[in-house]
Amino acid sequence: LYKCKSFGRQFVGGFRLDDEVLKSEYIEGNQTLDQFASKYNVNKSTIGRRFKSMCHVHVISRHKEVVINMDTTYWGRNFGLMVIKDSFRNKILWHKFVRTETITDYLKGVEFLRSHGFIIHGIVCDGLRGLFQSLRQYKVQMCQFHQIMIIRHYLTKK
Repeated sequence: LYKCKSFGRQFVGGFRLDDEVLKSEYIEGNQTLDQFASKYNVNKSTIGRRFKSMCHVHVISRHKEVVINMDTTYWGRNFGLMVIKDSFRNKILWHKFVRTETITDYLKGVEFLRSHGFIIHGIVCDGLRGLFQSLRQYKVQMCQFHQIMIIRHYLTKK
């Protein structure tokens, strides 16, 4: 800590961590907190605090040509998570907490991806009634798991 006698102002000298540099190194370099702490000669909790302050930063994906998987998983009767995932890279591109699974929510997710520059080559989804018709501009396929579950619903196991 330094104080300028002519102006009476205090300032901190020396090296300062830059949040943008930390963020880009974390995303591109895939490093641990220990590696960051030893690289910048600071405590591990300092790096953790810096990352917690950046929790609202959302990087979608740098790969823009995708085939997506869409589905909703429920915990309880009225609480679910709708997810759109890149099937090649296994990264979640969009999610939303929902009470019920609706076509409009799926369309909002697809529109979000299109507005962020994604080129969607195909969609794999469950057999929600009307979903294939509303996504007819894309190549749409029903998930193999959901196909098997529909067959098991109508046939016996024997």
